[in-house]
Amino acid sequence: MIDRSYKELLKLGRFPHTWCPGCGIGAVLKNVAMAMKELGWNNQNTSVVSGIGCSGRMAGYMNLDAVHTPHGRALTAAEAIKTVRPDLNVVVLSGDGDLGAIGGNHLLHTSRRNPDITVFCNDNEIYGLTGGQAGPTTPKGTKTVTSPRGEHYQPLRLNRILTTQAPYFYARTTVYHLNHFKTCIREALLWKGFSFVDIISDCIELNGRRLGFKTAHQMFKWFEERFHIAEGVRDHLKDDELGIAKKEVEAEVKVEVEVEQIPEVQIEGLKLFALEELKQFDGTEGRPIYIGYKGKVYDISASPLFQGEKRMRCHIAGKDLTRDIEIAPHGEELLFKFPVVGRLKE
Repeated sequence: MIDRSYKELLKLGRFPHTWCPGCGIGAVLKNVAMAMKELGWNNQNTSVVSGIGCSGRMAGYMNLDAVHTPHGRALTAAEAIKTVRPDLNVVVLSGDGDLGAIGGNHLLHTSRRNPDITVFCNDNEIYGLTGGQAGPTTPKGTKTVTSPRGEHYQPLRLNRILTTQAPYFYARTTVYHLNHFKTCIREALLWKGFSFVDIISDCIELNGRRLGFKTAHQMFKWFEERFHIAEGVRDHLKDDELGIAKKEVEAEVKVEVEVEQIPEVQIEGLKLFALEELKQFDGTEGRPIYIGYKGKVYDISASPLFQGEKRMRCHIAGKDLTRDIEIAPHGEELLFKFPVVGRLKE
């Protein structure tokens, strides 16, 4: 007997759904619900978040606490929920336009912060809800409403962006490769940390027909031609591979920084300078350049700043610079390179 208990996680009173016949979003919704049911995720321990677009409607069909956010803000809401309620399972259901375009900046930084949330991206490579415009993942050359001669730009490679810095979990699958699809969903839900499943999906009405496909099944067979399954777990996936790329936290490399020891200078026996006397050593008429610091007198005449035809006029010569150097970021370290020639009278 077929187990249909996953329907407990769906608001069946809202069906039939609003998506076009043949749309892949229904397959995403159903298989995510099935995996969550198997893991015991329910309306007592799980919250779902979505953004704007056809894919963003998924949260409204789930019998869970759901948040339908403004465009591109699904990840910020999900991370906020996980921060204040770390006991909850938090899932994001949205599309490539919402997550990769207006929400792209949030995608970068949410993945970097690695909160324990799972993102399912229905990647139909088009802006479907608004009529079929080119989106961030639309393949180059695709004819759309906004690119009637073919999309001019390369698509956003989510696989490359989300696998640059460990830890990460990135999976790519399609709504056609059903068993692989189910595996990716389950593995992502079980991953501790930020996990992202890029689900290549079909939009037959506003993308497929312009590409010459008559049915959703023809688009599915096109997915079979475009992609192949990469067995095992990888660090990265090529652009035509379906699979899972994941990496744990990289071990921190400890770099030992050698701290330069400041030599102790014996000032007993050195000449004693009054402040008025120190002012005479200002670098003019062949005199050296002296400054005072913490009771010592330094000769900074050899500084490159005061050499050659383009040498600077030294406005600090003959002064006690203790207070000025203490608030400078690197003044003290630079000063210790010069010889001590005397001591200041208190």
